Amino acid sequence: MSWTTCHHVGVADNASDTGTGQPPGAAEGSTSGDTGTSTPPRQDKRAGRGGRSGMRDMLLSMVVLAVAVLVLAGITKGCSFSPGGPSASSADLQTVDVTGELQAAAGQVKFPLREPHLPGGWHPNSDSVGSLGANGSDQAVRIGWITPGGRYLQLSQSDATVADLARTAAGLDDDSSVQATGTQLVNGTKWTVYPGVRSESSWAADLGSVRLFITGNGDPNEFRTMATAILTGQRVTAAGGP
Repeated sequence: MSWTTCHHVGVADNASDTGTGQPPGAAEGSTSGDTGTSTPPRQDKRAGRGGRSGMRDMLLSMVVLAVAVLVLAGITKGCSFSPGGPSASSADLQTVDVTGELQAAAGQVKFPLREPHLPGGWHPNSDSVGSLGANGSDQAVRIGWITPGGRYLQLSQSDATVADLARTAAGLDDDSSVQATGTQLVNGTKWTVYPGVRSESSWAADLGSVRLFITGNGDPNEFRTMATAILTGQRVTAAGGP
Protein backbone atom coordinates (compact mmCIF):
# COMPACT_ATOMS: atom_id res chain seq x y z
CA MET A 1 0.00 0.00 0.00
CA SER A 2 1.49 3.43 -1.00
CA TRP A 3 0.68 7.08 -0.27
CA THR A 4 1.05 10.20 -2.39
CA THR A 5 2.43 13.16 -0.39
CA CYS A 6 0.93 16.64 -1.09
CA HIS A 7 2.42 19.50 0.97
CA HIS A 8 0.27 22.48 2.03
CA VAL A 9 1.66 25.10 4.36
CA GLY A 10 -0.29 25.14 7.61
CA VAL A 11 -2.94 22.62 6.44
CA ALA A 12 -2.95 18.83 6.95
CA ASP A 13 -5.31 17.16 4.42
CA ASN A 14 -7.18 13.99 5.40
CA ALA A 15 -6.63 11.17 2.91
CA SER A 16 -10.17 9.88 3.38
CA ASP A 17 -11.55 13.24 2.12
CA THR A 18 -9.43 13.81 -1.02
CA GLY A 19 -7.87 10.48 -1.93
CA THR A 20 -4.46 12.19 -1.78
CA GLY A 21 -2.30 13.44 1.04
CA GLN A 22 -0.84 11.74 4.10
CA PRO A 23 -2.47 8.89 6.03
CA PRO A 24 -4.72 9.98 8.87
CA GLY A 25 -2.69 11.02 11.89
CA ALA A 26 0.66 11.06 10.04
CA ALA A 27 2.70 14.26 10.36
CA GLU A 28 4.70 15.71 7.48
CA GLY A 29 8.14 14.18 7.31
CA SER A 30 7.19 11.28 9.69
CA THR A 31 8.07 7.61 9.03
CA SER A 32 5.40 5.51 7.32
CA GLY A 33 4.71 2.12 8.81
CA ASP A 34 4.31 0.57 5.34
CA THR A 35 7.49 1.72 3.61
CA GLY A 36 9.88 2.46 6.45
CA THR A 37 10.93 5.63 4.64
CA SER A 38 10.34 9.27 5.36
CA THR A 39 9.19 12.04 3.07
CA PRO A 40 11.71 14.90 3.23
CA PRO A 41 10.25 18.38 3.25
CA ARG A 42 10.71 20.27 -0.02
CA GLN A 43 10.60 23.75 1.50
CA ASP A 44 14.37 24.11 1.94
CA LYS A 45 15.14 23.60 -1.78
CA ARG A 46 12.64 26.26 -2.77
CA ALA A 47 14.08 28.64 -0.19
CA GLY A 48 17.57 28.13 -1.61
CA ARG A 49 16.43 28.92 -5.12
CA GLY A 50 14.61 32.01 -3.85
CA GLY A 51 17.77 33.23 -2.11
CA ARG A 52 19.86 32.86 -5.25
CA SER A 53 17.16 34.53 -7.34
CA GLY A 54 16.94 37.43 -4.90
CA MET A 55 20.72 37.91 -5.03
CA ARG A 56 20.65 37.84 -8.84
CA ASP A 57 17.83 40.42 -8.96
CA MET A 58 19.73 42.68 -6.56
CA LEU A 59 22.90 42.49 -8.69
CA LEU A 60 20.93 43.26 -11.86
CA SER A 61 19.31 46.25 -10.14
CA MET A 62 22.73 47.55 -9.12
CA VAL A 63 24.00 47.24 -12.71
CA VAL A 64 20.97 49.12 -14.08
CA LEU A 65 21.42 51.84 -11.45
CA ALA A 66 25.11 52.22 -12.28
CA VAL A 67 24.32 52.61 -16.00
CA ALA A 68 21.65 55.23 -15.21
CA VAL A 69 24.11 57.21 -13.08
CA LEU A 70 26.69 57.20 -15.89
CA VAL A 71 24.10 58.38 -18.43
CA LEU A 72 22.94 61.21 -16.16
CA ALA A 73 26.54 62.22 -15.51
CA GLY A 74 27.12 62.54 -19.24
CA ILE A 75 23.93 64.55 -19.80
CA THR A 76 24.60 66.99 -16.99
CA LYS A 77 28.31 67.52 -17.73
CA GLY A 78 29.05 71.19 -17.37
CA CYS A 79 26.12 71.77 -15.01
CA SER A 80 25.94 72.13 -11.27
CA PHE A 81 23.35 72.82 -8.62
CA SER A 82 22.73 76.13 -6.92
CA PRO A 83 19.95 76.97 -4.44
CA GLY A 84 18.56 79.67 -6.72
CA GLY A 85 18.15 77.38 -9.71
CA PRO A 86 20.20 75.44 -12.24
CA SER A 87 23.71 76.68 -12.86
CA ALA A 88 26.13 75.96 -15.67
CA SER A 89 29.84 75.97 -16.28
CA SER A 90 31.01 77.93 -19.34
CA ALA A 91 33.97 75.60 -19.96
CA ASP A 92 32.16 73.33 -22.45
CA LEU A 93 29.66 75.83 -23.90
CA GLN A 94 29.71 77.61 -27.25
CA THR A 95 30.71 81.25 -27.43
CA VAL A 96 28.56 83.80 -29.24
CA ASP A 97 30.02 86.78 -31.09
CA VAL A 98 27.83 89.43 -29.45
CA THR A 99 28.96 92.31 -31.69
CA GLY A 100 28.50 90.30 -34.88
CA GLU A 101 25.11 88.90 -33.90
CA LEU A 102 23.73 92.29 -32.85
CA GLN A 103 24.98 93.92 -36.06
CA ALA A 104 23.27 91.19 -38.09
CA ALA A 105 20.06 91.58 -36.08
CA ALA A 106 20.07 95.38 -36.48
CA GLY A 107 19.32 94.91 -40.17
CA GLN A 108 16.29 92.71 -39.39
CA VAL A 109 14.41 94.78 -36.78
CA LYS A 110 12.86 98.25 -36.75
CA PHE A 111 13.95 99.33 -33.27
CA PRO A 112 17.36 100.49 -32.03
CA LEU A 113 19.76 97.99 -30.50
CA ARG A 114 22.53 98.51 -27.96
CA GLU A 115 25.51 96.35 -27.15
CA PRO A 116 26.14 95.78 -23.43
CA HIS A 117 29.78 95.74 -22.33
CA LEU A 118 30.02 93.38 -19.39
CA PRO A 119 33.00 92.82 -17.09
CA GLY A 120 35.25 89.78 -17.37
CA GLY A 121 33.80 86.40 -16.47
CA TRP A 122 30.51 86.85 -18.39
CA HIS A 123 30.26 84.19 -21.11
CA PRO A 124 27.82 84.82 -24.03
CA ASN A 125 26.53 81.46 -25.20
CA SER A 126 23.18 81.91 -26.99
CA ASP A 127 21.40 84.31 -29.35
CA SER A 128 18.17 84.50 -31.31
CA VAL A 129 15.83 86.82 -33.18
CA GLY A 130 12.19 85.82 -32.83
CA SER A 131 8.62 87.05 -32.98
CA LEU A 132 6.15 87.19 -30.11
CA GLY A 133 2.83 88.67 -29.09
CA ALA A 134 -0.71 87.66 -29.99
CA ASN A 135 -0.27 88.22 -33.74
CA GLY A 136 3.47 87.60 -33.90
CA SER A 137 4.18 91.04 -35.39
CA ASP A 138 6.60 92.08 -32.63
CA GLN A 139 10.21 90.98 -32.49
CA ALA A 140 12.83 90.38 -29.83
CA VAL A 141 16.61 90.15 -30.16
CA ARG A 142 17.99 87.94 -27.39
CA ILE A 143 21.50 87.23 -26.13
CA GLY A 144 22.14 84.85 -23.21
CA TRP A 145 25.11 84.83 -20.85
CA ILE A 146 26.54 82.51 -18.22
CA THR A 147 27.35 84.76 -15.28
CA PRO A 148 30.58 84.63 -13.25
CA GLY A 149 28.57 82.87 -10.54
CA GLY A 150 27.58 80.07 -12.94
CA ARG A 151 23.99 81.28 -13.38
CA TYR A 152 22.15 82.36 -16.52
CA LEU A 153 20.74 85.70 -17.68
CA GLN A 154 19.15 86.52 -21.01
CA LEU A 155 18.83 90.07 -22.35
CA SER A 156 16.00 90.87 -24.78
CA GLN A 157 15.65 94.08 -26.79
CA SER A 158 12.19 94.31 -28.30
CA ASP A 159 9.35 96.40 -29.68
CA ALA A 160 6.82 94.16 -27.89
CA THR A 161 4.98 95.36 -24.82
CA VAL A 162 6.43 94.70 -21.39
CA ALA A 163 3.39 92.55 -20.61
CA ASP A 164 4.03 90.31 -23.63
CA LEU A 165 7.70 89.97 -22.70
CA ALA A 166 6.81 89.13 -19.09
CA ARG A 167 4.21 86.55 -20.16
CA THR A 168 6.69 84.90 -22.52
CA ALA A 169 9.38 84.74 -19.81
CA ALA A 170 6.93 83.23 -17.34
CA GLY A 171 5.62 80.67 -19.85
CA LEU A 172 2.08 82.10 -19.81
CA ASP A 173 -0.53 82.28 -22.56
CA ASP A 174 -1.00 85.50 -24.53
CA ASP A 175 -4.26 86.29 -22.72
CA SER A 176 -2.95 85.56 -19.20
CA SER A 177 -2.39 88.39 -16.74
CA VAL A 178 0.99 88.97 -15.17
CA GLN A 179 1.60 90.94 -12.00
CA ALA A 180 4.70 92.96 -11.13
CA THR A 181 6.39 92.10 -7.82
CA GLY A 182 8.44 95.27 -7.33
CA THR A 183 10.75 97.85 -8.92
CA GLN A 184 14.48 98.55 -9.08
CA LEU A 185 16.24 101.82 -9.94
CA VAL A 186 19.46 101.50 -11.98
CA ASN A 187 21.29 104.58 -13.32
CA GLY A 188 18.12 106.63 -12.99
CA THR A 189 16.03 104.13 -14.97
CA LYS A 190 13.15 102.27 -13.34
CA TRP A 191 13.05 98.52 -13.90
CA THR A 192 9.85 96.64 -13.09
CA VAL A 193 10.31 93.16 -11.60
CA TYR A 194 8.16 90.25 -12.75
CA PRO A 195 8.14 86.53 -11.90
CA GLY A 196 9.74 84.10 -14.31
CA VAL A 197 9.54 80.33 -14.60
CA ARG A 198 10.42 78.26 -11.51
CA SER A 199 12.72 80.38 -9.31
CA GLU A 200 13.66 82.87 -12.04
CA SER A 201 12.94 86.59 -12.13
CA SER A 202 12.59 89.22 -14.86
CA TRP A 203 13.40 92.92 -14.99
CA ALA A 204 11.80 95.18 -17.62
CA ALA A 205 12.52 98.78 -18.63
CA ASP A 206 10.47 100.75 -21.17
CA LEU A 207 12.65 103.28 -23.03
CA GLY A 208 9.89 104.33 -25.43
CA SER A 209 11.43 103.20 -28.73
CA VAL A 210 12.50 99.84 -27.29
CA ARG A 211 11.82 97.63 -24.29
CA LEU A 212 14.75 96.09 -22.40
CA PHE A 213 14.06 92.80 -20.66
CA ILE A 214 16.39 90.71 -18.48
CA THR A 215 15.35 87.26 -17.28
CA GLY A 216 17.04 84.28 -15.62
CA ASN A 217 18.18 82.88 -12.31
CA GLY A 218 20.97 85.40 -11.64
CA ASP A 219 21.26 87.07 -8.27
CA PRO A 220 20.25 90.76 -7.77
CA ASN A 221 23.82 92.01 -8.24
CA GLU A 222 24.08 90.18 -11.58
CA PHE A 223 20.77 91.68 -12.69
CA ARG A 224 22.06 95.15 -11.79
CA THR A 225 25.33 94.54 -13.64
CA MET A 226 23.42 93.54 -16.78
CA ALA A 227 21.01 96.49 -16.45
CA THR A 228 23.91 98.95 -16.13
CA ALA A 229 25.76 97.39 -19.07
CA ILE A 230 22.83 97.70 -21.48
CA LEU A 231 21.84 101.20 -20.34
CA THR A 232 25.37 102.46 -20.94
CA GLY A 233 25.92 100.36 -24.07
CA GLN A 234 26.60 101.91 -27.48
CA ARG A 235 24.11 101.95 -30.33
CA VAL A 236 24.56 99.10 -32.81
CA THR A 237 24.42 99.73 -36.54
CA ALA A 238 23.58 97.10 -39.11
CA ALA A 239 26.44 95.16 -40.59
CA GLY A 240 27.75 97.04 -43.63
CA GLY A 241 25.95 100.22 -42.56
CA PRO A 242 27.47 103.66 -41.92
